[in-house]
Amino acid sequence: MKIRNSLLHVALVVTIFTFAVTGCENLTEGEENAKAKFKVSFVNKTTTSSLAKINTPNTVMIDSGYVIIREIVFDGEKAEGGSVSITHEQISTISIATGKATPEIEVTIPSGKYKDVNLGVEIHDETNKPSIVAKGVYTDNSGVKIPIRFEFNSGEVFEANAKEHTFASGASALAQINFSPSKWFSTVQSYMLENATKVNGVILINENTNTSIFNIVADKLDDLTQAEFK
Repeated sequence: MKIRNSLLHVALVVTIFTFAVTGCENLTEGEENAKAKFKVSFVNKTTTSSLAKINTPNTVMIDSGYVIIREIVFDGEKAEGGSVSITHEQISTISIATGKATPEIEVTIPSGKYKDVNLGVEIHDETNKPSIVAKGVYTDNSGVKIPIRFEFNSGEVFEANAKEHTFASGASALAQINFSPSKWFSTVQSYMLENATKVNGVILINENTNTSIFNIVADKLDDLTQAEFK
């Protein structure tokens, strides 16, 4: 999976909307009634041991924030022939702390065996409000905890892919997108955080403030984010 310069965090479990089939497959009446639920799960892979490092100098830990999504696209080729393309637009905000999506989201797709499956989750970027905000603390060289805030505002896309997957009628499939927030700042040098610009006492990281740190974190997220169908 690839995330194009995007950020996310924690156990975001997205429970999903109902989608309409807009692709090129012609379904029979029986096929139209054979539906499967499709869920997307955003999971934080930060371990208990890494969370315990919150008191370790030069450590960044993220524990709250949100992600706003605006569109989900599903594409796949049916094994017996024909293709399915489903697009749905609805704004939903996912809490980084709890994983709750507001409003909840649920996708319904035609059941069956698919090949070359792709799922795209697009980030909302049509306002001045950041589409992704991650908040936590940075423990400096002296052990002092300083609030830290990462902001991202771009219509990037989270993607999950599979060569083949079977969606059983009446069952709930899952595309799990795994993140490692404890490692997002792993290649940021400590001197950069020690000397970072603070806004009202907070280390603010976005495209306009502490941009060097912003670019490093965005690239690291792209490298570390993975997805799998279950």
